[in-house]
Amino acid sequence: MKEENTITTEAPRKLFSNILLFSLFGIALGFFGMLYEGIVFVPKMLDNSMQRMLFWRDFYSSINPVGFYIPLLPLASITLIALYFKTSKQNTEIKKRLAWASIFQILSLIITFYIVTQINLKLCFSNIEKYAGEIPTKTLLINVLSIFRMTFSALALAFVFKAFIQLQKDKMKL
Repeated sequence: MKEENTITTEAPRKLFSNILLFSLFGIALGFFGMLYEGIVFVPKMLDNSMQRMLFWRDFYSSINPVGFYIPLLPLASITLIALYFKTSKQNTEIKKRLAWASIFQILSLIITFYIVTQINLKLCFSNIEKYAGEIPTKTLLINVLSIFRMTFSALALAFVFKAFIQLQKDKMKL
């Protein structure tokens, strides 16, 4: 009888662990995409000549960074927030870590949304000549915002990872 009870309580815990692992993977993929973009692409935009902007437009038309962000990152973020609400108050450490991860992930997504809609779409996917006057300001802004976005994403990733480790430790105690 005891063995049967263990199986029924273990199944939801394993499902929770697997869903948290999915969220961890999705947020990690998004973070490393942002990190690569923030280290490789964005600083190179500081040479904000028209020729450089035309290069970036052509570059993004053949290589699309969307795979790092859509659909896995939003799904992982929504899953993270759902896991926070699903976690019982008795699991204070895990719930606290999921709360902080959710906050930092939402901040990262807000900055990402702003970068994509207000900067990337204008500088990389539209008529660059139309926005020529905005290019110097926008390229500087994207570099500054990229630092904050990577920081928030890294903090979210760290808290999700700590929650996952805590969950594994708690499983070992049982």
